[in-house]
Amino acid sequence: MRYQSTREQLLKAVIKANEVDLIRLSAGNISTRTEDGLVAITASGVKYRTMTTADISIVDLDGNLIEGLKPSSETPMHTVIYRNLPDVGSIYHTHSTFAITFAMLGDEIPMANLELLVCGAPIPVAAWACPATTKAGEVTVGIFKDRPGLKVILLRKHGLVAIGADLDHAFDMAFNAEVGFQSYYQALVLGKPEPVTAEQFAEVKAVYHL
Repeated sequence: MRYQSTREQLLKAVIKANEVDLIRLSAGNISTRTEDGLVAITASGVKYRTMTTADISIVDLDGNLIEGLKPSSETPMHTVIYRNLPDVGSIYHTHSTFAITFAMLGDEIPMANLELLVCGAPIPVAAWACPATTKAGEVTVGIFKDRPGLKVILLRKHGLVAIGADLDHAFDMAFNAEVGFQSYYQALVLGKPEPVTAEQFAEVKAVYHL
């Protein structure tokens, strides 16, 4: 099977994301670039707990199927991002609980903790775009281009998009964001969370060479 190594890497990413509830059932999707400029992406409607490498789709940058099953309905969003952001190697689109919660509220999430800082907070909520359309990719691309260093965007009433140089990097961004959102939510329940100040941010940047 062609692209076997890429398919295996993507399947491992799927299993890991499913285990920590970033994706579940067949909701959410993950993709990564192949070495020859195509895209490997999770297939449409296939449950993650039973997915195999043969289920993973290979598409071109226009979303045309090259190999495998029918690709995710969110393929138009993924391919728009890849076409416009050449440094992006992998994308996680999650339907994780706290990402959806804040995506429904529509308010930008401040840099309230270190997990969100790593993701490039404050985390914006994109304008509404119907799922499974190119517009969902266009609204995210516009924000990512305007905010260098931002790795996570909330899709209004929908979920999260995390980008990275590779699958591990994109996973780290999606996972850190979900932990950051959950912690921020819990702090809101208990009181009024304090955002990271500019001075504190400068200290962290200096220590971690961000």
